[in-house]
Amino acid sequence: MSISRIALLEDSVARRIAAGEVIERPASVVRELLDNSIDAGSSEISLYLEAGGIERMRIVDNGSGMTGEELDLCWLPHATSKIRTVDDLMSVGTLGFRGEALSSVAACARMEIISSTDDSGSGERLLIQGGRKVLREGSPGRKGTLIDVADLFYSIPARKKFLKRASAEGQQCRKTFLEKALPFPSVGFRFFQEGKLNLYLPPTDLKNRVLAGYPGLGPEKLFTHLRGEEEGFTIDIIAGAPELHRKNRQQIHIFANNRRIDEFGFVQAVEYGYDTFLPGGQFPLCFVFIHVEPRLVDFNIHPAKREARFRTKQEIHHRIVMMIKDYLNRTHTSLNRPALGDIEKVTGPDRFSYPAKQREFEAFTERERSHFSLEHKRDTYGPGPDYSFELPREKSAPFAGEREVSAPVRESGSFRYLGQFMSLFLLIEKEEKLFIMDQHAAHERVLYEEFRQNRSHPQELLIPMRLELSEREEEWLSGSISSWRELGFDLKRHAPGEWTVNRVPAFAERLDDEILDIIRGGGGSGDRLEKKLYAAASCKAAIKDGEILDRETAIRLIEKAFALPFPRCPHGRPLWFEISRDELFQLVGRIV
Repeated sequence: MSISRIALLEDSVARRIAAGEVIERPASVVRELLDNSIDAGSSEISLYLEAGGIERMRIVDNGSGMTGEELDLCWLPHATSKIRTVDDLMSVGTLGFRGEALSSVAACARMEIISSTDDSGSGERLLIQGGRKVLREGSPGRKGTLIDVADLFYSIPARKKFLKRASAEGQQCRKTFLEKALPFPSVGFRFFQEGKLNLYLPPTDLKNRVLAGYPGLGPEKLFTHLRGEEEGFTIDIIAGAPELHRKNRQQIHIFANNRRIDEFGFVQAVEYGYDTFLPGGQFPLCFVFIHVEPRLVDFNIHPAKREARFRTKQEIHHRIVMMIKDYLNRTHTSLNRPALGDIEKVTGPDRFSYPAKQREFEAFTERERSHFSLEHKRDTYGPGPDYSFELPREKSAPFAGEREVSAPVRESGSFRYLGQFMSLFLLIEKEEKLFIMDQHAAHERVLYEEFRQNRSHPQELLIPMRLELSEREEEWLSGSISSWRELGFDLKRHAPGEWTVNRVPAFAERLDDEILDIIRGGGGSGDRLEKKLYAAASCKAAIKDGEILDRETAIRLIEKAFALPFPRCPHGRPLWFEISRDELFQLVGRIV
């Protein structure tokens, strides 16, 4: 076997290898060429695709254009107008700066460029094939640049085999097109497929650009533009109302200096901001646009600039969380809600429904009822807080069924209690509105707040709870042990993977399964751990679906629910739904 010797690659081979790092598919070409058009100061940009970009891509802009001499240079490796020295990397504010885009495209496709720097009607034309200049000549043209890219990867057959179907590649190009268009609402963008206009984004403001790019998100009134500013960075957020939640993170978009980036830390910041406003397992619709001083961010760590290093990452993370929380606390912690028609447009019939087998609506066992009897209960170590409401032990009929016309209706403050409906909902009249309150969710939130405000004394378990943990679970528990101890838990490790829980706070005495689930799920520490435990305890102790409430108990619950600072259960569901007098009149066809 002979030993291969080191040798320099031929220039054409090296350039094709380098091109493969930058150009992976048609969307990569779209990304690079749109960057150039935006950097050229264009106010109108059009993208044309044929066969998903595999056969042809054309980008036309009205930017500054290039001279004949610049055309001769623009397609060569590392040719750029953005930087001159290493120090310039610390202050570059454009999307492209390495000078790789046109060089990479030229190495793996047939490329034609027509460009003009003025409106005289004349310009220059450059033709590149297989990484070689074929000709450069004068050509008619208006101010701006047209770049035509055909037969992608014709010179790299191995790469072409990995392309997907034209429809799939076209969808990826459209996604890239939107990612480039969103941060530049003052620029008009047109997207053509097979000669037909597929999408037009006229110049507008940031919120309307987002909604035009993603027309299925929901009504404009359910989105809010937030803006924050700190030393070294600014943040714009287009935040969707909690009612618009989704089952995945696909509609959480993070942009930094006008580039779409993959930064889970900032996605996590968005989730933290919406945390207490969304049902478990649901995610918000949110677009975050971060603008950082160039000296504080480095995009030169990824060929496609999808990743970045931030010197102020923690400060940005914190600001995103607080901006969203402040907005939601201002707009979603009162009795206000979106209009009935708006919610129907964006939520399916079961968006706010409760699964039939959902654990929290299961009937109490005798063991749970004896511990959380929903009556005043004193702590073993002395007087304790009243965590619940007295419920009658007899199976009385719902109040709504007992009501007589002549019977007095008790009023409390500014509301009238009308009765119980479906053994789950409480009906309340207040300020010419009908409130439909979920008795379980309301009681759950009341208990949650009382657990938080009145921490009970730890109690020794007669039989310690045994835990068998994996290496990963044990590592997480060891790292969060101080948070558990602060809440009143005593956990001890006896051997690798073998732990016991010997003492728990009173509210958690019946949370064996929930404690194990939290540990196995890596449930966070500090405030997040506290929230999960209090939420589990309040859910288990709250009045259930099917519990019959007498009038006095229902009124006490309504009073406490209306006094809450935050009208959502610990899992993010609203405690009530309200319908105005005008909406009711419209529903039954009355003239308001």
